[in-house]
Amino acid sequence: MRTETDESQDPTAATLRRRVAATLDREFPDLSRGTRLVQRVNAETGLVTLSFGCGCSDGVSPDTERAIEATLVADLDAVTGITTDSGCGCGSTDTSTDDAGPTAPF
Repeated sequence: MRTETDESQDPTAATLRRRVAATLDREFPDLSRGTRLVQRVNAETGLVTLSFGCGCSDGVSPDTERAIEATLVADLDAVTGITTDSGCGCGSTDTSTDDAGPTAPF
């Protein structure tokens, strides 16, 4: 039977992914309202790649990214740093600043 103590010492990527997600949910609950994805975890290097929002939106601010990295590195010994990717896979490459919005067929 696995206990919380055992899991905190487990260096596998799957365990680290769960611990990163739990820490984000606990420390940054506002991010759970949007799209937050732990995309990649390298258990050997401690590097975690996160995705926030969608490729067609701005995701999170640089200040929030720095706060997330500081929290994860401080709270999880296995995490050495983060990278972020704003792509969600929706296929959108629209980065225009036109505020008119889409044209409706009605």
